[in-house]
Amino acid sequence: MKTNERLAVFLIILATIGVLVGVFAIEKYRRGQLYTVQLTARVPENGNWYPRQISVPAGEKVRIYIRNIETITHGFAIPDFEVAVKEIKAGEVVVVEFTPDKKGTFPFMCTVWCSDHHLDMTGELIVE
Repeated sequence: MKTNERLAVFLIILATIGVLVGVFAIEKYRRGQLYTVQLTARVPENGNWYPRQISVPAGEKVRIYIRNIETITHGFAIPDFEVAVKEIKAGEVVVVEFTPDKKGTFPFMCTVWCSDHHLDMTGELIVE
């Protein structure tokens, strides 16, 4: 391999690594701007919401990533904060953002009939 070819390969590798590092750094910064929670939707027979309890700070904007890992559709609602997602299709990720303005423990639930145990698909949002 000639010196020019080696230099070109090195620069391509360096540019690729630089782009990847930049993308991850921007994503980390962007996610750090809001209080972020990951929530997984599963029918109650397969484990229900995970986690079933979410703690968030009062008065700060919150972002919840809801991932449906099932083969059926789910929904999501926190009635006390007027937060609702009509449908979360199989394999889909939905992002919900809101600012909890009161402290306490509030229920969240699935809003789409997902199994015979659908009414058990609930969790708690704890605002501190």
